[in-house]
Amino acid sequence: MIRLPGQRVRYAPLVAGSAAAFLLAAPMAPASAASPVTDLNCTITVATDLHPGLTPQPQHVAFTSHGLTGSATCTGTVNGQPVTGPGRFAIHSQGTVSDCTEATIAGSFVLKIPTSDGTTTVAGRFTSTSGGGLTTASGDLAGTATVTSVVGDCTTTPITRATSVWVVHVT
Repeated sequence: MIRLPGQRVRYAPLVAGSAAAFLLAAPMAPASAASPVTDLNCTITVATDLHPGLTPQPQHVAFTSHGLTGSATCTGTVNGQPVTGPGRFAIHSQGTVSDCTEATIAGSFVLKIPTSDGTTTVAGRFTSTSGGGLTTASGDLAGTATVTSVVGDCTTTPITRATSVWVVHVT
C-alpha cells in the first residue's frame, strides 16, 4: 500500500472489499440433510479395542470398534420405513475408568441399517456409566450393555479388547 506523508492509511475499504469478494466467490454450501427420525429397539454385538489397556489404576481410556464391525438386529422404523434386516454398527468413545469395572464414558456411534426404502445411516451420541457389572447408556443410544468376553484380566494383564452385547433403544 502506498501512503503519502502525513496521510493516514485507511484499511476499512480494503477489508470490506475483501470480505465482499470472498462471499461472492465462495460456493454455497449445500443444506445438510436432516437427521433420520429413528425409533429402533436393537440388540448389538460389538468388539472394541481399548487404548491404553485397562488396569486397576484410574486412567483415561479410548474405545473403538475400528469401523462398522459390529452387528445389529433391530426392530422398528427409520424415517417411517420398517427395518428389513440386520445392520452394521461402529462405536468410538472415551472416558475415565477408575478401576477394572467402574467407568464414565462419552462417545458416538454409527448404525447402517436396511429399511424398505434402502440402507439408512443413523449416527448419534451417548454417555454411559459402568459399575457393579452393569453398564447403562443414555442419549441417542439408551439401554444396557453386558461384556461377554475380554482379552486380558485387568490385574496381571491389561484388558485390550472387549466384546459387548448392547440392548438399546436408538432415537
